[in-house]
Amino acid sequence: MYTIREAAKLLGVSVSTLRRWESEGKIRTQRTKGGHRRYTIEELSGIKPLKFDTKLTIGYCRVSSGEQKADLARQVENVTQYCIAKGYQLQIITDIGSGLNYKKKGLKELLTLIQSNKVERVVINYKDRLIRFGYELLEQVCEFHGVAIEIINHTEDKTYEQELVEDIFSIIKVFSSRLYGSRSHKQKKIIEENKNLFTLG
Repeated sequence: MYTIREAAKLLGVSVSTLRRWESEGKIRTQRTKGGHRRYTIEELSGIKPLKFDTKLTIGYCRVSSGEQKADLARQVENVTQYCIAKGYQLQIITDIGSGLNYKKKGLKELLTLIQSNKVERVVINYKDRLIRFGYELLEQVCEFHGVAIEIINHTEDKTYEQELVEDIFSIIKVFSSRLYGSRSHKQKKIIEENKNLFTLG
């Protein structure tokens, strides 16, 4: 929950503008026992001022499955707090899907904004939250459009090791399907052998 000053800073607007939006019904607020306004990240993320004087900072957050929604919420919170501290005008884009899937709705939205020259920087919690492989290519696209990528945590994220294993299995399945056919006994054998290898490792 954010105070009215934090919310205004996050959205890049004045406190009086937030009060006006509330009176016009454009944004909802909660009140503390003392009567102070509090704003949720979900409410703030849905607000898009009609005109931006400066380019956007996009906070991109991703998890691989719907079972990780709690992790997604923590990512959003971490990225939001980081951007507030930096004084960035922020828009959050979230995705649920594999780091190998380049057709995710959020990622496509991000790339469209970058190529439209509407983005100043992209903030991510960990490097692999953007994409699993091909990060350097996306980095070049950002550089061409003058977009900086800021990674909050440069250490390895241990909580996503299982995601990496699942992504590797996906790659094995795709290539083995091409080699032996989707119903091949050899394909199943290769997948099982690799699963055992990772389990033993």
